[in-house]
Amino acid sequence: MKNLIVVRGGGELATGVIHRLHNAGYRVLVLEQEKPSAIRREIVFAEAIYDREKRVERVTARCAADLKEAEKIMKAGDVAVLIDPQARCVASLKPKVLVDAIYAKRNLGTTRDMAELTIGIGPGFCAGRDVRCVVETMRGHNLGRLIYEGHSMLETDPAASTMPEKASRVIYAPVDGRLENGRTLSFTVHEGENVAFICSQDNQIVEIKAPVYGVLRGLIHDGYQVTKGLKIAEIDPSTRPDNCFTISAKSRCVSGAVLEAILAWERGIRK
Repeated sequence: MKNLIVVRGGGELATGVIHRLHNAGYRVLVLEQEKPSAIRREIVFAEAIYDREKRVERVTARCAADLKEAEKIMKAGDVAVLIDPQARCVASLKPKVLVDAIYAKRNLGTTRDMAELTIGIGPGFCAGRDVRCVVETMRGHNLGRLIYEGHSMLETDPAASTMPEKASRVIYAPVDGRLENGRTLSFTVHEGENVAFICSQDNQIVEIKAPVYGVLRGLIHDGYQVTKGLKIAEIDPSTRPDNCFTISAKSRCVSGAVLEAILAWERGIRK
């Protein structure tokens, strides 16, 4: 398919990339897992897996049952989302451009030969070995920088300690179990207030409380089977509730870098 770009992942950073590429005139096929774990559900295209479609800032993504339906969706002018966590369809599609935006902090199987141009978002990729290009995702001076040799910065890097402190407060699952009765995103919660419950494997109910006062910006999908240590929620003490429904500045910066890399490659500026 002409102007096809395959994006692995439909989470927060991936959605920024998908949104920009779609608006730039590319046809975008998103590959996701069967049960996505993105927490900022109001602004991630991964939610199309649960709800069959998801609209983010005037762009609609629709879940496809197979490649044939995905092609129809893209030809109709929407983003197509397909359950294919292993990216098996890439072998038959042979896309010219593939972006790995899973943001798992490690490479989950993307190789340089999966497309003519392969781009990795954030840590876990080596430019020139795993992919052709890596986009820096660490907040600070180098956010959005294109790396054509080597790695992006890890959060454990000593230089990361000089980065501005994140305003949000992340909540991790204290136990394995099923998350239930989650609060509505964009609502203001008080410190110590319950935002959800986890039914543990031994049938104990564990309360998940807000660590600070602020806006509930992210919460994993109700009914999700979480594992201890998994990021499940995010409280933002500084944002306005309506910011929960728009793409973040970081995502826009990263997406701009991806578009720059693609345009440079198409024009032969970067071989």
